[in-house]
Amino acid sequence: MKTKASQRTQAIVNEPIGRTLFRLTVPMIGGIIALMAVGIIDAYFVGQLGTAPLAALGFVLPVTHGVNSIGLGLGMATSVLVSRYLGEDRFDRAARQITDGRLLITLIGAALLLFLYVGVADLLRLLGASGEVLDEALRFMALWIPVIPLLLLTLTGNTILRAIGCPGKSAFLLALLATLNAGLDPLLIFGFGPLPGLGIGGAALATSIAWIITFLISQYILGVQEQLILTRKNTLQALYANWARLLGIGIPAIFANLMTPLAAAILTAMVARFGTTAVAGFGVSTRIESLCLLVAFALSSTLPMFIGQNIGAGKPERARVALYGSIRFSIIFQLVVWLIVATYSRSIGSAFSGNAEVVNIISHYLWIIPATYGAHAVTILVMVSLNVLKQPKAALLTALIRLLLLNIPIAYIGGELYGINGLFYGFALGNVLSAIVAWRIINRAWTQQVEEKKESKPLA
Repeated sequence: MKTKASQRTQAIVNEPIGRTLFRLTVPMIGGIIALMAVGIIDAYFVGQLGTAPLAALGFVLPVTHGVNSIGLGLGMATSVLVSRYLGEDRFDRAARQITDGRLLITLIGAALLLFLYVGVADLLRLLGASGEVLDEALRFMALWIPVIPLLLLTLTGNTILRAIGCPGKSAFLLALLATLNAGLDPLLIFGFGPLPGLGIGGAALATSIAWIITFLISQYILGVQEQLILTRKNTLQALYANWARLLGIGIPAIFANLMTPLAAAILTAMVARFGTTAVAGFGVSTRIESLCLLVAFALSSTLPMFIGQNIGAGKPERARVALYGSIRFSIIFQLVVWLIVATYSRSIGSAFSGNAEVVNIISHYLWIIPATYGAHAVTILVMVSLNVLKQPKAALLTALIRLLLLNIPIAYIGGELYGINGLFYGFALGNVLSAIVAWRIINRAWTQQVEEKKESKPLA
């Protein structure tokens, strides 16, 4: 497997940039669609149960996204280290980092499980859930929380597959997850034959079963096919050193990723002031938003690997061209997406709910915020690139500025002045201002990277 990994790396650091990124990213588009489909499929079937269960999904979303963000942050850190090791042709070092990292991720998953088991009800109340909506949200969480450790291992395992240049296998696992979830959802939500319907709990159980099966296959691919999970034990000193490397990048990356669900939680609480139907519409809209940004997400999943392996191989100029080319492409692509989504916004809303007020909220959201998805894509690509440049604190700063200093305050002011549509306009304006800030940060970071390389060269 070391030979195959080396062959993949040689292609990544030598073949034409555009063609290579296209080859790596296209499989991930399908995989990201599949992953986003999990939430959309849940929303579609749960929406048929009524407004209260659909609103419950809106309150659940920040919590599930928070856990996912921890997995994505740890996966990003692993990807940064592994991609550079492979660029330097150090396969055994990459495998050791992966093996030790997965042990730490398991421990973190167990801690999260215990934390949410004890505190999820208070957390949901803090978000604004109450009464029937709170009861429905707790039914979902009761069957979703136990799978958290396996979920984190699967998410980070997927990131590892992309870091070693296997986006096809990563996309396959995501497609499998979505297929299993879609097939189990109607059976467990509404029941079939002697099988009783579990309502919103059925959606959670379907998702959990899908994660368990996907984890088992992911473990086989990493451990048997790619031989990246070592059976021999490491010394405690070396184990702790690898954990320190992972957390050194992972902790800022986790907090940066957590800014999105934190913002979603704050926005959910802000939207809740406008009623249950507003939360239901907002919850559906955020799921559609993820699908609209799938190309940016796909690029953000392959670009760090490309940058990391090329920097590891001593070819930073290829990494720079890839980053700025991806940013230009994403801005143009997202404008096209907005035109399509805005045109069919009401039809999209009607597909998820028969409540006229919910449909109106979805329609207004899809007219306003997607217009700034290009700006949002810029911020996403900048953040993942800062991590692979080993500047996770700069990535965290970008996230803090975007969500806590710009998007949330401006959205709050807009909501106070002009109602829920004002809130949407405020958040959209925050996206644009955040992209300007992110652009300045990445330019400064890249200049610093170049200067450090020059200073590290021996004098003639």
